Amino acid sequence: MADLSNRLREPLVLTVLIIAVAGWLAFVAMWINSTGQNEQLRADMATLTAERDAAQQNLAEREETSGALDSARAELASVEAELAAANNQLEAANQDFEARNGELESVSQSLTATQEEVAALEARAEEATASVQELAARQAALQSEIQSSSRQLNDVGSRLEEARRQEETATANVAQLADEAAEATASLAETQSRLQSAREELTAAQDERAELAQQAEAADADLAALQEQVDELTTQRNRLEEDVQGYQEQLQDLQPQVEELTQTLTERSRELAEIEARIASQVPEDDDERAQQARTFEVMTEGEANGLRLTLGEDGRFEMQDRTGTLVEGDYTLGNGELVLSEVTGYVGTASFPMTCPVQDDAAGLAIGMAEGCVIGGLRFEVRE
Repeated sequence: MADLSNRLREPLVLTVLIIAVAGWLAFVAMWINSTGQNEQLRADMATLTAERDAAQQNLAEREETSGALDSARAELASVEAELAAANNQLEAANQDFEARNGELESVSQSLTATQEEVAALEARAEEATASVQELAARQAALQSEIQSSSRQLNDVGSRLEEARRQEETATANVAQLADEAAEATASLAETQSRLQSAREELTAAQDERAELAQQAEAADADLAALQEQVDELTTQRNRLEEDVQGYQEQLQDLQPQVEELTQTLTERSRELAEIEARIASQVPEDDDERAQQARTFEVMTEGEANGLRLTLGEDGRFEMQDRTGTLVEGDYTLGNGELVLSEVTGYVGTASFPMTCPVQDDAAGLAIGMAEGCVIGGLRFEVRE
C-alpha cells in the first residue's frame, strides 16, 4: 500500500490519472448533453404532433364552414411546413447524436489507450524503482571504494612529498651540472673559435703561397716575354738605324733638289701675287661701271620667286617687287662679289638688314649665292630690257 501511495504521488502517474478523469467527465457531459437534446427534440415533436392534430381538427371544423376553408388550408400548409422543419431538425439531431456517439466511442478508445499507457508507465516506474535500488547499492559500494581511495591518496601524498624532495635535490644537481656544462661549452666554443682562426690563418697562408707561386710563374713568363720583346726591339733598332742611315744618304742627295724647288716655288708665288693684284685692280672698275648704270632684273625660273623684280638705280637705291605688287626699297652696294642691301623700308617679314649676299655679276644677270641671313640666296635674276 505504501508503494502504491508513493506511485500515485509521482507527477507522471498523477498526470495520467487527471487525463483519465477529465476524459470520463467529458464523456459523461457529452452523453448528458446529447440525452437532454434528444428529450427536448422528442418533446418538440410531440408538441408539433399535438398541434398538427389540433390543426387537423380545426381544419375539419372549418371545412364545415365554407367561408374558412382557404384559411384552414393555409394554416394546414403552414403547420405542415413547420412539421417538415421539425422533422428536419429531428433528423439533424439524430445525426448529431450519432456523431456524438462516434466521438464517445473515440474517447472511449483514447481512454483505453491511456489506461494501457498508464499500465506501461507503472511497469516502467517499477523498473525505475529497481534501478534506483541498484544504484543505491552501487553508491554504497562506491562510497567504500572512495574511502579506500582516500586512504591510498593520503599514502600517495606522502610519497609525493618524498618524491618532491628528491626532485628538488635532483634539480639542484641538474642546475650544477648545467652550470658545469655551460662552462665546458664556453671553453669548447673558445677552443673551436681559436681552432677556426688558426684554420683561417692557415688557409690564408696557403692561398698567399699559391698566389705568390702563380705570381712567380707569371713573372717568369713576363720576363721571358720581355726578353723576347727586348730582342725584337734590338733587331728593330738595328734595322731602323740602317734605314736612318739610308735616309740620311738620300737626304744628302735630295737636298740640292729641294733647295732648287723652294726657289722655284718662291718665284711662282711672287708671280701669282702680281697676277692677283692686277685682277683685283681690274674687277672693282668693272663693278663700279656696272653699278653706275641703272639696271632691272627679274626671276624667270618657276617657283614661288617667279616674277620677283629687282631694280638697281644709279643713285645707289634699289627696289624689289613681287608678283603681288609688294614693294621693298632701300640702299645697296655692289662690288667685290657682294651685294649689300641696307636701310630697307616696306614689308620685309623675318629678314634682317643690312643683308650681305654673295653675287656673280655678268652680262646676262645676277646669280645670288647662298649665305647666312641672305633670304634671296640661290635665285637667278635675269636682265630685263
